[in-house]
Amino acid sequence: MLRRLSDRIRFDLDDRYLDKASKIEAYRIKDIVIKLADHQLVITKGDELKTLPMDDLLKQPSMVFKEIVRMMG
Repeated sequence: MLRRLSDRIRFDLDDRYLDKASKIEAYRIKDIVIKLADHQLVITKGDELKTLPMDDLLKQPSMVFKEIVRMMG
């Protein structure tokens, strides 16, 4: 779904070296950062912050996608 927003999605890994990394810590799309923390999806753009329950991502991914698009615009 994230590729619909941009073809330049960046990932923040838990280690500097790719072969030592074990997980993705954040996704970056343009000026938006998406993180998973404490069973919450945290979407930030500058000073704007939106927190959604992880269940929303699993049960209603289109709603989460629309929220990311709203923050981009």
